[in-house]
Amino acid sequence: MDWDEIASTWDERDEVRSYAAAAYQSLEHQCELIGFALAGARACDYGCGTGLLSEYLAKHCSAVVAVDRSAQMIAALRTKVADRGLERVVPIVADLTPELIGDHQAFQAPFDLVTCSSVCAFVDDYPQTVKLLAGCLRPGGLFVQWDWELDPAADEPFGLTRDSIRSALTAANLEPVYIDTGFRITQEDHQMAPLMGIGRSKQ
Repeated sequence: MDWDEIASTWDERDEVRSYAAAAYQSLEHQCELIGFALAGARACDYGCGTGLLSEYLAKHCSAVVAVDRSAQMIAALRTKVADRGLERVVPIVADLTPELIGDHQAFQAPFDLVTCSSVCAFVDDYPQTVKLLAGCLRPGGLFVQWDWELDPAADEPFGLTRDSIRSALTAANLEPVYIDTGFRITQEDHQMAPLMGIGRSKQ
């Protein structure tokens, strides 16, 4: 998928907006259950796209570092930041690398929360991505992901399994807190029920 090509119309899709809203609601719910405070948290939204989830996070978080490799997705987010006064959102065009984490000013302080909404199943090295992001968390910080669950019987299998999520979280020195269906929404007779994985930093 060419993310730059679809950036200008991404937010017009009903299912995209519904997904972001449901993901944030599931985050609020799980944070309440485990006693994690979103209010005042310093967050990183990796693979943020046009920043639909970043906007929700900015309502309560003190800062949201929004990172995506698509220049056009970030351009769309920057327009929203300017038009809507989203001062807490810091958009960055970049690949996730040790150099970005080591050199960029936005990564010099640890995060309380890292989110990846429909991202991890698309990256080249999922376990390494989780390790890099987990290393940006403060002790007790949360890594949260939402991804499609792999259906081995599908014509073109895509997604992650509960076991692969648990393995990646554990390998990144994260304590698995929740690995299950994050939410269920229906759009035009199609149900979306992504997996939600939450790991707490043990650093």
